[in-house]
Amino acid sequence: MKTEEFNFNHATVLMPHDPVQLRGKSRDSGRMIVLDRSTDKIEHTVFPTICDYFRPGDLLVLNDSYMLSNTLWYHTGEETVQATVYGHEPDGSTIVEIKSNKLPVKQGLTLTSADDKRLTCVLLESQPDQLWKAKFEPSELLVPTLERHGLRLDESVHLNPTHWQADREAYRSVYAKKPGSLEIPSAGLHFSHELLAQITAKGVDITSITLHVGATEVLAVRHISEEEIENHKVRSEYFEVGDEAATKVNKARAEGRRIIAVGTTVMRTLESLAVNKEPNAIIQPQATWTDLYIYPGFKFNVVDVLLTNLHRPRSSHIVLTAAFAGKDFVMRSYDEIGKHGGYEFDMFGDSMLIV
Repeated sequence: MKTEEFNFNHATVLMPHDPVQLRGKSRDSGRMIVLDRSTDKIEHTVFPTICDYFRPGDLLVLNDSYMLSNTLWYHTGEETVQATVYGHEPDGSTIVEIKSNKLPVKQGLTLTSADDKRLTCVLLESQPDQLWKAKFEPSELLVPTLERHGLRLDESVHLNPTHWQADREAYRSVYAKKPGSLEIPSAGLHFSHELLAQITAKGVDITSITLHVGATEVLAVRHISEEEIENHKVRSEYFEVGDEAATKVNKARAEGRRIIAVGTTVMRTLESLAVNKEPNAIIQPQATWTDLYIYPGFKFNVVDVLLTNLHRPRSSHIVLTAAFAGKDFVMRSYDEIGKHGGYEFDMFGDSMLIV
């Protein structure tokens, strides 16, 4: 399928730099476009009405990961360098960018954290785009060091670094509890505690999985430059599905209740559990990596409803939504969004619900 089929006019698209709370609004105040696959109809509404589209017995699945700062200061000899983490790899290595005014950056270079002298970074091999594959040791110190001492200085994530440093809670969902992502799992930012309480009161069950978004846009994982979408490659990401989540998903499937994925990260996680298995196979708890790439032609086995943000053209995210709702339907919805005007895109923008 041609990638150009996922283009749309985005010359006037609004992409906020900050979450809605930092713009004087409530979390759940955004707009929402609803795509009803059973009727082929599109509705324009506001996010708090999402309760109206849920049914008693639905299972709402959330991603409880949140984004870390990704930049640390390191020493080597008398020199101070900036190390920015851009992605994690299944082999235990990490993709980094090293910035230094004087120091030659080369294989084997060993850096010592300026904030925690126990954490070292060894450069293993060069990568495209002036990046490096590196090894942090001891590896278990990387996340707590990023959380305690890290900064957000790069421009790979569309946010205001100053505001990020001042109010990190605004950049994570109200239910987030596990640090590890390098980009924001953003679909859940729209939920407030009050709205989640209303959803629960309606009889909707809720559970959580964890997927740490492991590679930022500097690695071109979202924008598809290939002429054919099938030739695009996505990077692996780490996920965890615990006993409780697996049990609830299995029970909902067995009883014919809908499973609602909040975000493409949840979609990718749940569908990864069922790839190459019988349609009704039991979901097993797992803590592993997925390289699943979802595009039109993919057979969905777990998710029935998807909540996602509004995505850029030629992105792997818009391709995923097209796989779920149909390309023509999704692209027609983006045409309508353009005609209505005022919709906000990307991680701090408005949302799309596909039922």
